[in-house]
Amino acid sequence: MAVKSRREEYAALTRAAVLEAAAQLFAEKGFDVTSVDDIAGTARVSKGAVYHHFADKRAIFDEVFQLSQRGVLDQVGNALKELGDEEQSPWSVASAAVRGFLDSYVEDARRRSLLRQSAGVLGVQRCREMDNEMALPLVMGLLNQLAERGELRPVPIEMTATVIFGTLCEAATALAFADDHEKAGREGAQVVGYMLSGLVKAAS
Repeated sequence: MAVKSRREEYAALTRAAVLEAAAQLFAEKGFDVTSVDDIAGTARVSKGAVYHHFADKRAIFDEVFQLSQRGVLDQVGNALKELGDEEQSPWSVASAAVRGFLDSYVEDARRRSLLRQSAGVLGVQRCREMDNEMALPLVMGLLNQLAERGELRPVPIEMTATVIFGTLCEAATALAFADDHEKAGREGAQVVGYMLSGLVKAAS
């Protein structure tokens, strides 16, 4: 593993400071109100340093939102780890994943704010590209496990994964806009759980 030079380390620290400052400001003030000058000032770097790393404010939001979404997936992973070392049924894993996904928004106001703004800033297509790259493969993997165990109804895996994850994203968005996000999180998990139960293959 190559050792980073001092310049590379400084560049990485500057980039991280810009992203953290931007995440804070976008969440608290909103994308439209936040300026690059605001971001530079909060990060304690020059405006030129910001533009050295990012083409424009939208590019900053793009990476901030990606990091937020990766945090969601990390929380899903933590929820699955809490199931313990004993082998779990794929359905119990799916239930824990759904709850972990929605809880990640219930517990984090910054994440909810970024989600509320994401489609307006980045466009629906860009948000979908991120989902397809980061999260959709996880849903497909779980469905493939179920199919291999003979516990899944005969459905097209890719389309089923797309519909399930789309529904989960809609639940998260509804939660992010809800006045009572905790209640919305519980309701969303319940609805998605009922939908998943309809995919269980009946015992022969």
